[in-house]
Amino acid sequence: MTDHTRRTVLKAAGASTIAVAIAGCAGDDNDNGNDENGDENGEDADGFEIDPGTEIVLDGYASHWEGIEPDEIDGEDNPTLVLEEGEEYTIEWINADGVAHDLQIWDEDDELVDDLATDSIDDEGEGDSLEFTAEPEMVTYVCEYHETNQVGDLVVE
Repeated sequence: MTDHTRRTVLKAAGASTIAVAIAGCAGDDNDNGNDENGDENGEDADGFEIDPGTEIVLDGYASHWEGIEPDEIDGEDNPTLVLEEGEEYTIEWINADGVAHDLQIWDEDDELVDDLATDSIDDEGEGDSLEFTAEPEMVTYVCEYHETNQVGDLVVE
């Protein structure tokens, strides 16, 4: 390759790199300039605050949990639930896809907390519920069969 051809190739490659970099910087980052925590659904940076005694209802899909009730979590995938320490809660889940699911509450070591687990159900439309007292060691609710996708955070305050 001659020096003239080599320089032409390097110039073209450099120009292409700069064009790609500029395009990436000019892209829409969906930032509306509002740096406040929260969104229109009532979720703040830490999740959805759930009042004690509220029944939480989730649809179970192999790809995620989908919030049904209360209204604040309706339609949310794997919603983070903010609970009050020492208060009673019920999580009901419904099998939405006919694949085997259960619901377990795990600690930070991915260990079951106080045997808090529902039965496994693989019939679409069927479900189960779990009643518990919120404790600080509770960090996730998860389906043991789909633990990488079907998992949501618990924040106990």
